[in-house]
Amino acid sequence: MKQMAPIVRSCVDGMMEVLEERYQSHEPVDMLKAAQGYSLDVITKCAFAWQVNCQKNPNDPLLLGVRKIFEEAESPAVQNAIRFPVLRSVLTALYRLSDYYRVMHRMIDNLCHVIALRRQGQKPTATDMLQLMLEAQAGAEDTHPEAARRDVHLIEDRHVVGNAFIFLAAGFETTATSLGFLVYLLATHPDEQERLCAEMEASFGEDEPTYEGAQSLKRLDMVVQESLRIYPPVVLFVSRRCQKDTTIMGQFFPAGVNIMIPTWHLHHDPALWQDPFEFRPERFDPEGNGNLPQHPAAFLPFGMGPRLCIGKRFALLELKMAACRILREYRLLPCEKTPIKLVVPSIIINPERGVLVKLERRRVDSKSAATNTSRETAAP
Repeated sequence: MKQMAPIVRSCVDGMMEVLEERYQSHEPVDMLKAAQGYSLDVITKCAFAWQVNCQKNPNDPLLLGVRKIFEEAESPAVQNAIRFPVLRSVLTALYRLSDYYRVMHRMIDNLCHVIALRRQGQKPTATDMLQLMLEAQAGAEDTHPEAARRDVHLIEDRHVVGNAFIFLAAGFETTATSLGFLVYLLATHPDEQERLCAEMEASFGEDEPTYEGAQSLKRLDMVVQESLRIYPPVVLFVSRRCQKDTTIMGQFFPAGVNIMIPTWHLHHDPALWQDPFEFRPERFDPEGNGNLPQHPAAFLPFGMGPRLCIGKRFALLELKMAACRILREYRLLPCEKTPIKLVVPSIIINPERGVLVKLERRRVDSKSAATNTSRETAAP
């Protein structure tokens, strides 16, 4: 994780350049779109070592393609095409899904090309997840030479490509919406912004936040956790299979049945959370002053147990590094377009019209300060 921090920091730099352009235009910025570019930039660099321009170019083909995948993945046509492969050609003709599959195939072909180059000896300049998977594949074959002699890959290329898409699916939209909602809550709670800035000033001074430093910010962690409670990115995806006949509170669950946990309802249950729709970071005070629910399953933004989201720590790193930089440079101000309306197409919650906020400069660089001073001196 620590090895990925410099890459994440460079992606944050790219996002800050985009925000600076929006600030200079004196127009509200859609933080959801900015977060999508940032999230995809992190994934492509950390997972595949791809150098893309998805942050500065809103029409970047990869960004538009990934957005299209996620938008159309929510449609009934795509859902049915996944459930019933035999009907795929019919549904494709009826609902014009060819663009969806074209984007998918283009990304798969690109990944296969990168894998072929890696096998020919083109190593990435920095460690990425794709390289780790290829090394695991090679290591498995070295450990089982009899399988290699039979030309059998214990970890096949299709597994590598499939896992690469899992990284993309699990890390793109969820992280982007989480950052968007975090910005929304901070814009509508300016006092919390000042608390976080004071905490960062005490911890870092004028230095840039480090990987260890971002993890040590107690108040920031509380704010991020409360944001994930109010707006869990995935509202209906935690599922478990009942291993044996079980009765809970009079409800019988036969063995083999799948149980889906409604995360949104769990996070907003007044029996578990006092005033559940209010933003109270103190709930997650590690000193135990926030009256957290006693049951460990009351808070499930990343699931729990053996099937806990493997990207949890990485997602939190992305959120905290981005929040630190944004708040050190700008105050987040609400505008007439800031109020959000939520939509839940399937399992991911989204703000229907994005997250629009205004930016106000918090830091004044020396050049701007000198210019302002000369103007004041020249004024009558």
